[in-house]
Amino acid sequence: MPPLDPSQLAAVEARRGRGAVVLGAPGTGKTTVAIEIVARAVLEDGLAPDEVLVLTPSRRSATALRDRIALRLAEPDETRAPVLPGPLARSIASFAHSLVTAEARLAGAADPRLLSGADQDADIAELLDGHLADGAGPLWPDHLGPDVRALGAFRTELRDVIARLSEHHWSTHDLRAAAARRSRPEWAAIADFVDEYRAVLGGARADQVDPAELVRAAIGLISDPLPAAPPAPRLVVLDDAHDATPSGFDLLAALAARGTTVIVIGDPDVATNTFRGSEPDAVARFASVVERAAPGASLPTLVLSTAHRHGPALRALAASLAGRVGTAAAGRQRRALPGRERDNSDADGESSPALDPPLMALTAPSGARERALVADLLRERHVLDGVPWSRMAVVVRSGAQVPLIARALAVADVPVRTTAAGRPLREHPAARALIRFVDVGVARNPLDAASATELLLGPLGGLDRIGLRRLRRALRAEELAGDGDRPADQLLVEALAAPDRLETIDHRVARRAARVARTLAGIRRRHEEGATVDELLWAAWSDARVADDWARQSAGAGVVAAEADRALDAIVAVFTAATTIVDTVPEATVEAFLARVLDSDVADDLLAPVRTAESVLVTTPASATGLEVDAVIVAGLTEGVWPNLRIRGSLLHAPAISRLASGLPVDDIDERRLVLDDELRMAVLAFSRARHQLIATATAGDDEQPSALWQVVADAAAVGDAAASDASGGVDGGAAARERRRGRPRSLRRLVGHLRRILADPAAGESARADAAVALRRLTDAQVPGADPAEWWGLIEPSTTTPLFAEADSVALSPSKLESIESSPLDWFLDRVAPEESSPAMGIGTIVHGAMETATDPTVDAVWAAIEARWSELVFESPWLADQQRRLARRYAQGVAVYLQDAASAGRALVAAERRFEVDVDRVRLRGTVDRIERGADGAVRIIDLKTGKPVTDARAAENAQLGAYQLAYADGAFDEILDGLGPHYAEGARLLFVREGVRGKPYREASQPVLDESGLEAFRERLRQAVAAIAVAELTGARSVGRYDYGALRHRIHRVPSVTGE
Repeated sequence: MPPLDPSQLAAVEARRGRGAVVLGAPGTGKTTVAIEIVARAVLEDGLAPDEVLVLTPSRRSATALRDRIALRLAEPDETRAPVLPGPLARSIASFAHSLVTAEARLAGAADPRLLSGADQDADIAELLDGHLADGAGPLWPDHLGPDVRALGAFRTELRDVIARLSEHHWSTHDLRAAAARRSRPEWAAIADFVDEYRAVLGGARADQVDPAELVRAAIGLISDPLPAAPPAPRLVVLDDAHDATPSGFDLLAALAARGTTVIVIGDPDVATNTFRGSEPDAVARFASVVERAAPGASLPTLVLSTAHRHGPALRALAASLAGRVGTAAAGRQRRALPGRERDNSDADGESSPALDPPLMALTAPSGARERALVADLLRERHVLDGVPWSRMAVVVRSGAQVPLIARALAVADVPVRTTAAGRPLREHPAARALIRFVDVGVARNPLDAASATELLLGPLGGLDRIGLRRLRRALRAEELAGDGDRPADQLLVEALAAPDRLETIDHRVARRAARVARTLAGIRRRHEEGATVDELLWAAWSDARVADDWARQSAGAGVVAAEADRALDAIVAVFTAATTIVDTVPEATVEAFLARVLDSDVADDLLAPVRTAESVLVTTPASATGLEVDAVIVAGLTEGVWPNLRIRGSLLHAPAISRLASGLPVDDIDERRLVLDDELRMAVLAFSRARHQLIATATAGDDEQPSALWQVVADAAAVGDAAASDASGGVDGGAAARERRRGRPRSLRRLVGHLRRILADPAAGESARADAAVALRRLTDAQVPGADPAEWWGLIEPSTTTPLFAEADSVALSPSKLESIESSPLDWFLDRVAPEESSPAMGIGTIVHGAMETATDPTVDAVWAAIEARWSELVFESPWLADQQRRLARRYAQGVAVYLQDAASAGRALVAAERRFEVDVDRVRLRGTVDRIERGADGAVRIIDLKTGKPVTDARAAENAQLGAYQLAYADGAFDEILDGLGPHYAEGARLLFVREGVRGKPYREASQPVLDESGLEAFRERLRQAVAAIAVAELTGARSVGRYDYGALRHRIHRVPSVTGE
């Protein structure tokens, strides 16, 4: 451990007096001082470990601090390290809980339990729902009507008000008085609600208290202890005091009044907990609070003078930004001097030129490009500068941005880790999948088409959308074979409800679905036998059989490994939550746990293990407290994103309640300025996490521009270095060096691709190609995927050179596929062996064809009734899409109905619908189905092909292969069986009927193909022969390029790459 500077030593020596308030800018060693105070108190002053305590506002920081204190106490001599009776670092709530628990046990009462945010949210939601159902409850103002009170945001603000009342020890009477003085009718309504809420909670959760109430109870026990109560600690240190709430400071003041030496350490400029009620100026005001609680006690204010973490540029930036924040009754800490002469030197003075310059500000034209830029910067620092992944971090303003950045980094082969804090468990796909198995298995929510689909497609179900479609088709085929007509949704639900139902389908998709069905049945049985929620979750997890696969995937790198990491972390968090509720609330039902995790918008504060392999941390400012790394990228500094100046608490005005309760002025307060101060504090904290280099990124496009925070970094970078324009946009003092290094692949995957392109490019030159070959050989020896030529598809020998069809084989062709063969035999083959997944539009087309065939009369209502009867067979990704397609289907129904009416008026009668046919032409067997065959009174036969797509011209219809096939079938007598009995008949050609849009006042339009004479028929036969010749080969041809928006473009394009095809 490096020696302490004089200001740190002075702060450490404060332990010998009544206490002190210690202010320190970022990087001045505040936490180091806290640890050293404890260590010297135990090792030098002779205090017992149970007489010393470090408090923090959060459990997460307490856990990290606990390990550091243990290491420091063992530093002089590991063999003589003191035995610790318990943790020397605790959160304020944990310490309060220990006091209240001890008092309860002395009184013979049950141990108190902390009311979680999720439980409180559920209680509030239930009470509000009851008010809405009964028409009872408080008299809310008109602007807080039923719709507003049903919002999660309303409950969040209500929870905030309840917490602040407890924090400030305000009663509902105090709140009603404030409501009257300030003309705030919503506060009077809140007071009525809180009275009812506490009455209900007192009966339903008698032994549960929220954190603020717990601290208030502990304050009472400290001020008036029981005779048998344990003594108060002799020394208490509060680290990160700027994030402590008022009740936490009152607890410390109560300890000081009992003679405890209290030292609070913090920096108001990095307070990030104001949304939970912390008051940045409370640190500086603490001395006066103690003087009132313990007359005669005087706490000096000490300031740490040296920012050891930073060199001149980073320190100047942090001080400049902090200077824009309101002083919060402090400010002297901003004068701290840099601890190093240069930003790129280490503590021992050695230089780190690779991380020059210390400040960079870059932009990208879109959010996606910005995320790619972040990944590129991280890889550059790791691969070219040698910075370990774990010594870099990315900070974004909100938790919602974390998954986006994390996934982009994983795609770029940057190992990444995040914390699960701040997200409800149900927002993690793996966690939700596991919980939903139990949810459906115990029938808290029904097994219906939606839940069945969710389970099968989820991470534990094992099916993709193509597999699900195959399963639905197989179930439907069995149903039709048994003369049934139930829709696929109903059959799917039935199959998952009865495990043996799928035994008759011999396919892997059925076997996987059967496993899901058996899992649900097992959960159902165990629940009936009284299993606990953790046992049910374990049963679902064991049956899924994915643990080994995920563990193996997580050991790798890239997107798959990152996804597996996050999935395993989420599963561990689920079991942590389940075990916690089983241990602390044994009487809680399985259904209660499920409601808590699936129906709540509030994340639990879980200390589930998080994987800490060598990786880049992606986090938010609130979770970055205590973080110190070599390089930090602060991303998303875009106008409107960071800073976000939206007023907080705008519904119920909780911040105003806090200010009134603290005796602070409320009138003439610039709320937007307060919000800006909060945003600046988050920025100061984020910017100051970097030891050597800070990079600010933003989006700069037509609709988005960098924010003022980005500009602060850009201005500082321009002052600190001879700025140059970077190709990405922005200010980068090292732009020249970056330009020299630009274009070098910074991931193994990119390097392999780069080398393979050189090797395949004759223009690269023999020397460059030889070097690429040597490099690929080294990568092959290292088993890097894609480097070994044996894995290159273009070099693998074909599995067969046998033609697709033998010369003597009969080749079956469908009229609808003929044009596809003519356009590209290669793409026809790809679509045949790997068909595109059925879309809702295709399903609608099938239903409209059926409606045209089965409508009882030619009216819009009749056609629509036929469509609506089968509408439930369709599956849409979202309600709005279903509504859009429903409106479109109504248009189709109108077009079909009006056409049928016009056909009847013209004297054309329906001869056959959905008529199948076969016609042989040499070795070609043409098979198809005609939508509609009509016969006029004079014997004219017209063939109709219904289309729900966009119309084409008559010229296009004249060459249409489907219509030509139908005319050939008529000419060869394929329909004579049904036509001859009606009298003489002759061909009138074929038509495409479009019902998507109309013409000349009609809701439909037609495109005609004239009658084919014998020469036209023979020309069509030749088309068939040519089509067979094009596919009855060993090597299929196709166009060199594929249009970006062509049908199946993504699947087709890969087979044009020479290294894939071998060309």
